[in-house]
Amino acid sequence: MSTPSLDLIPAFHAVMTHGSLSAAARVLRLAQPTVRRQIEALEAELGTQLFTRAANGLTPTGMAHTLMPLAASVLAEAAALGRVASAEAEALEGVVRITTSRVVAGHVLPGLIRQMQGEAPGLRFEVAATDRAEDLTRRAADIAIRFTPPRQQALVATRLPDCEIGLFAAPDFAPLDADRPWQAQPFVSDDREDLILPALAAAGLPAPSNVVLRCDDPLAQIAAIGAGVGLGFCQVKLAARLGLRRVAPETAHQMPVWLVVHEDQARIARIAFVFAKLKSALRHLL
Repeated sequence: MSTPSLDLIPAFHAVMTHGSLSAAARVLRLAQPTVRRQIEALEAELGTQLFTRAANGLTPTGMAHTLMPLAASVLAEAAALGRVASAEAEALEGVVRITTSRVVAGHVLPGLIRQMQGEAPGLRFEVAATDRAEDLTRRAADIAIRFTPPRQQALVATRLPDCEIGLFAAPDFAPLDADRPWQAQPFVSDDREDLILPALAAAGLPAPSNVVLRCDDPLAQIAAIGAGVGLGFCQVKLAARLGLRRVAPETAHQMPVWLVVHEDQARIARIAFVFAKLKSALRHLL
């Protein structure tokens, strides 16, 4: 079997990720027939069927699900190759890709990126805002800000001070009064992820009895807290910057934080520069 054409893999990955030819075509900015032809060409090169065709679209085969992690790895490595080649190793210019949670990406990184661009105008940034741990060993990103310990080898990890999580309400949250315990107040929780209520139980804290909103997006949870929908959890330092009011300090939770880089990437000047800046600033922001 010959090596498949690398320019056919993005079409396969996009269809698997976004669920249809039309969605993949929009993401890739290609015509839908072009994406279809690339899928068919990849199937011909591999000698296997990747999708079954039906009136309602494409259904991935078992082989497609088997190949998907490999395709993602190929694309991540290709993107890393482009980033590494985008600048000289000793120059403070080129692309640095950072992966972190959606909350940090939305509320913490923008200001830091602006500061770093002011010091090194040649830097360009990519941010993978996801609560899933990206694999730095496969170069899915250059630097990661993680809230779970890194387990891969060949990574340089710096433990930062813990990030304190607390219970907060909007400053003008009307139902809040001293006669009602916090667990009886309107409460904002997660939905299908089902992490918040089990965490309260594990900490020996009472379960809220009046959950008025369930949502798995932490950015939406924080927005709802700020709008006065109910009480909810937020990073303590972020809540202070947002002007939220703390409730029930006994509900505090300390969340560990790591700043991680691949040992090979750590020797590249622009990545070392960004790593050092993040290491210094995040101690005060998380």
